[in-house]
Amino acid sequence: MELFLSHGYEKTTMRMIADRANVNAALSYHYFPSKEHLVVEFYRSFSHEFIEQSAAVMETSPKLEARLIGVTETMLGVADPYHAFAGSLFATAASPSSPLNPFSADLAELRGQGIALFARAIDGCTPRAPEDLAEELPFLLWTFNLGLLYCWMHDHSEQQEKTRAILRQSARLVAGLVRFSSSPGARHFRRQLLSISNLIRSSLPRGAEDPA
Repeated sequence: MELFLSHGYEKTTMRMIADRANVNAALSYHYFPSKEHLVVEFYRSFSHEFIEQSAAVMETSPKLEARLIGVTETMLGVADPYHAFAGSLFATAASPSSPLNPFSADLAELRGQGIALFARAIDGCTPRAPEDLAEELPFLLWTFNLGLLYCWMHDHSEQQEKTRAILRQSARLVAGLVRFSSSPGARHFRRQLLSISNLIRSSLPRGAEDPA
């Protein structure tokens, strides 16, 4: 992380990392075939810290809007020290073949943990999602949260306030849509939403589907 912050992600090489860690470069490649695989371990550490801190946040309110804001604000708070180089990861992570791709097989475990976090966020909250929507909503919320993270990466406003404004308005909108989805006239809306979610899942590379 120190090398990424001082030299940038692109200019930091595996040899530089091995030298800083005081290990043989060949040995480092034995454990991490590429710099991207090393970053996967950073993702793992980051995700565990973020998910652990989010547990306490969800206990503060039964409202879906507050929980969504709290969980995402926690994620952004944990990510804040790495904002300077986080944007440079996007080009690599966007590649379907990259282990940093959020939908890759390498990140299947972390993806499942993230989706499970949003399953806990909607559990027992108000408004309550209908049963069919509740099954798919954690995946949709995880995907949307991923979009907010990418927005944050490229947000150079003061303390990334633009991203936080999008978060607050979006959380309010999501809560309103969940409330609307319980009304008798919303069945067609729910079917469309579930169809979109299924299309997203079916478009993922073979073997990269989430565990759910």
